[in-house]
Amino acid sequence: MILSEQPETHECELDCNLRVLRDLPFFSGQPQELLRVMAYLCERETYAPGQAAFEAGQPAEGAVAVITGTMAIERGGRKVGTLSTGMCAGGLTLLGHYRWLYTLRAETAADCLLLHRRRILPQLVAQPASLAAVARELAESVVYWDLQRLERAADGDMYGPGLL
Repeated sequence: MILSEQPETHECELDCNLRVLRDLPFFSGQPQELLRVMAYLCERETYAPGQAAFEAGQPAEGAVAVITGTMAIERGGRKVGTLSTGMCAGGLTLLGHYRWLYTLRAETAADCLLLHRRRILPQLVAQPASLAAVARELAESVVYWDLQRLERAADGDMYGPGLL
């Protein structure tokens, strides 16, 4: 067989989901078995440019991790940030019930991994050490985010501190 005639090998969806989860900071260090179950429970969604993954004010049902593409974070009708490949929005929604504070909209075609709280949280609750580690990582990310915002408070385009 000529090399160019060989079928392309693509990563299966489960393996891709597993890789995405493993690369998220709040899931780092989690047992492979737990990540594999969560990868199976996640859902893939493709967004066209301009399509919203969620809107400000809607109930937040889980996190969104960007597999490919870019997503704009919008608040009050203006863009305040961007998520790109490997980044995640809404990690705290895995632990509790919230409403989205911003709209997440595709800037380019974007493939995303949806981590639904109703599916992921029971897996974490069943492993208390994992739940504690994820909660700690999420809290640390909020503190880091707040610190960044406070350090740039002089910038007129910045919103105030988050949860401190």
